[in-house]
Amino acid sequence: MTTNKLSWQIKLGWAIGELGIAIYVGATMSFFLFYMTQAHGISPVWAGVALLIPRLWDGFTDPIMGAVSDRTHSKMGRRRPYLLLGSLVYGGCFWLVLAVPTAESQFTTLLYLIGAYILASTAITIFDVPYSSMSAEMTQNYQERTSLAGYKMVAARLGIVVAGGVGPMLYASQETLLEGFRLMGLIFGACMSVSGLITFFATRKAPRIEQPLEKVSLREEFSAVLNNRPFRILFSVFAFQNIAIGSSATMLVYFLTFAMGVDASFIGPLLLTAGITATLATPLWVKLTRSMGKKRAYTSGLLISATMAIPALFLPPQYYMLLFAIYFLAALGDAATQLLPTSMIPDTVEADEVRTGQRREGAIFGAFAFCRKLGMAFGAFFASGVLQLVGFIGGDLSTGSQTDTGLLGIRIGYTLLPFALWLCAILILRRYDLSESRFNEIKQKIADERHAAGLHHQQANL
Repeated sequence: MTTNKLSWQIKLGWAIGELGIAIYVGATMSFFLFYMTQAHGISPVWAGVALLIPRLWDGFTDPIMGAVSDRTHSKMGRRRPYLLLGSLVYGGCFWLVLAVPTAESQFTTLLYLIGAYILASTAITIFDVPYSSMSAEMTQNYQERTSLAGYKMVAARLGIVVAGGVGPMLYASQETLLEGFRLMGLIFGACMSVSGLITFFATRKAPRIEQPLEKVSLREEFSAVLNNRPFRILFSVFAFQNIAIGSSATMLVYFLTFAMGVDASFIGPLLLTAGITATLATPLWVKLTRSMGKKRAYTSGLLISATMAIPALFLPPQYYMLLFAIYFLAALGDAATQLLPTSMIPDTVEADEVRTGQRREGAIFGAFAFCRKLGMAFGAFFASGVLQLVGFIGGDLSTGSQTDTGLLGIRIGYTLLPFALWLCAILILRRYDLSESRFNEIKQKIADERHAAGLHHQQANL
């Protein structure tokens, strides 16, 4: 463990792992509902259920994976063995979801999709939870964690741009959507596995904790996480944030195709605009955080995101180019809402340690990973519910196939639903009180307790 600054090589090598995760998240969030309703002809509500069930499964596997990695003994450290294993399997499992054939029975197809998605969710958990946990043990410097999160967010932006920009080109490149999505799964899955392997080798010299926990008690793990007040607040904020992101991202392809009457490939330029803007804005938010504090910076980003959810509700189809301006401004807020929670969650590890005497990076980041997945899944589920309520007609890509009610429902699911969720996140964040000064007090108390424990141990051996 170290409080020194990390080299840029370690930061970059570790951050590359986020590239594959972001491609996975971007592809599942943006296209899986579309894949199910348009390629397989499944009704929106059942497709939403198929997206939700694997995320409920993650509620068990993510914290368990964190607890397992906390207690792993290995020459490679507690986390890196799972980076290797996860890299080798999760790309292939992603392809498997998009390679599901259409069965004679829609119910059978649905079961195949749910089973494959559960397998893919488990595989990425093996990689993602230990990977994310490394940020808390590589450095305990309050500001350095923000810098480390900045590297990670740049990789995340690139992954989202790749998923959103290249995805429509791939799934539209074949004779049928099923063949196109299968190709997308193959190419994206390979990218995921390669990025994970690069991070595995690049972090071999990264600082790490060499004292795994010994006692295994899942009940104690869940109790400790639930009683960690700063984490509990951030979990709630992040959940509402990701439900908002999940609903708008899921509705984007429907919004463009049906409400605005433009080709789905338009997603690429939009996400590229947002990705470049957010990437350039991330270092600015890192600097602003030093003067504003993490909480105020996070709140500012949430306010921008909430505000920019509204304009598309009133945008006429002929003015679709104004979406570039909307995405540019929204990306300024999005840069903060991705950077800050990634930087703040590691601080809750010390908040737990000072209360319990244990370091549970894995359990905490496992719960946080579950939060992101569950939030986005509920966002997609709510979006599918909106489509079902307004009588969305699946399987037909023509712009005139939807009723006026269906088009209005698409706009509401893309704008007002996320807006309400962003506001909820802002209100909850007001309760967060883990400032830099309090964090440093906690670190000092932990250091004093360790010193006292060391003296007691020496005296006992005399």
